Amino acid sequence: MTLRRIASTLLLAAAALVWAVTPALSSQPRARATADFEQPVPPSVRLRAATPRNLERAAAHGGYGAHGPVLYRSEPIAAPHRFDLAGIAGNLHAYEYRARVSGGDWGRWTEADNGDPVYTGGSDELQIRSRSRPIRGTLHYVDVERDTAFAGAEAPAARAAGEPDFVARREWGAKQKRGGCEPRDRPDMGRIKAGVIHHTVSTNTYSETEVPGIVLGICRFHRNGNGWDDIGYNALVDRFGNVYQGRAGGMSRPVIGAHAEGVNTQTTGVAAIGDFTRKKPSKELQRGIVQYLAWKLDISEVPAEGSTFLKSTGGESQKTPKGERIKVKTIFNHGTTNYTACAGAALNKLVPRIREKVARKIG
Repeated sequence: MTLRRIASTLLLAAAALVWAVTPALSSQPRARATADFEQPVPPSVRLRAATPRNLERAAAHGGYGAHGPVLYRSEPIAAPHRFDLAGIAGNLHAYEYRARVSGGDWGRWTEADNGDPVYTGGSDELQIRSRSRPIRGTLHYVDVERDTAFAGAEAPAARAAGEPDFVARREWGAKQKRGGCEPRDRPDMGRIKAGVIHHTVSTNTYSETEVPGIVLGICRFHRNGNGWDDIGYNALVDRFGNVYQGRAGGMSRPVIGAHAEGVNTQTTGVAAIGDFTRKKPSKELQRGIVQYLAWKLDISEVPAEGSTFLKSTGGESQKTPKGERIKVKTIFNHGTTNYTACAGAALNKLVPRIREKVARKIG
């Protein structure tokens, strides 16, 4: 699908969002507020006490608590307004969320961690549960205004050989005046030694015209909820194989992202849009990841099938203490260096194959 077609379709279509954690769309009118909104997380109910085994397992995973029985659960939370995306602002630990519309049926529980939100699409009620710690903090909501016109396709730019025909930030809404997502500061540059594969833990059934809104929602949560400079990923790929520019600063430059705490300065991060805990990503999505990593690692003079040492800068989600080095493949999944199940079990299994395909494409 061409960039101009994506842009023109967005201007003509009022596509409804269909997301992983909610079974129906809201009948409420969409709020016209351009800002995101927040509310305190209400007190949670303790369902059971943690056993010594629970505490031991949680400690082995940095206290993230993605394992074992559910210990805490909130009551249903009525949001101040309709929302498409939600999460506990600035919290890197693992919580599970589900959403619904006006007292209807709940969607399935979906886990999010490492500062990422969950996608709900037209919901107005939320519930949270935890397997390790009481649920505290501030809920940050994003309402992606689908009736706001995006800026449209940019003039075609000269591209280097092999560079992906990516969807630019202007095309997915980062630069729009209402509800955009401009960086807080100028991007910093690092040195790319490896590529990290992620997933966004969203629905797998989105349409091609919905993707710019998904990317914009992620960006606004990362920036406005977590307080990051910009969207965390350097690039994102949808199930149709389209590659989206992530963090601002230039696709060909070694822009430091916020995708893998502790090793951001030495890696580029690409996120598969979807939840690949159980479902295998489409061939088109895999092809998009291969295309991006082959180009990015090639211009960075990084071999696809080699190994490298990364020096950790630390952080609560990072497995390696600050100042220590870790040996990794030059293409690896997020859970290799951080306490997370990202990029999902089904996608993690494909990383060796992706590595081989990237090497062949570079060769």
